[in-house]
Amino acid sequence: MSSSKTVVKHPCFHPSAKGRWGRIHLPVAPECNIRCNYCDRRYDCANESRPGVTSRVLEPGDVVSCLKVLLRSGADISVIGIAGPGDALCDPERTLETIRVVRRGWPGILVCLSTNGLNLPEHIDELAEAGVTHVTVTVNAVDPSIGEKIYDWVSVNGLIFRGR
Repeated sequence: MSSSKTVVKHPCFHPSAKGRWGRIHLPVAPECNIRCNYCDRRYDCANESRPGVTSRVLEPGDVVSCLKVLLRSGADISVIGIAGPGDALCDPERTLETIRVVRRGWPGILVCLSTNGLNLPEHIDELAEAGVTHVTVTVNAVDPSIGEKIYDWVSVNGLIFRGR
């Protein structure tokens, strides 16, 4: 999905892009398929600027006006991130529609998707076709004994898993 040309403008992945290029996260994913014990998606604070923290979840149609205002201001934005407050692939249709809206209005901008990866394999081709250039997969644990401390539950194909 990503070429060296796109990486040099992504402030998360290339040192020369840090401080030169910015990114915006579009909060379009209200639900999540993992309940992390540390996560509080209700949290909204002006001093908290990590991906996914938001005052409201945007509808796919809302992103056009949001981006027009930001990009008209002269902001050097090279990346539009689809992140949170839930997981972007819990409602893949909503996320894909947002990506398509972004691509129609700003075909040259990088599109980065953040996900926990549980639903990624079944949507990877659609994401590539829609124009996603980067995917960030969050992995909180590779050891099941650590995972059971981090996760209250994990939902896969409608089944809820708890503990190890």
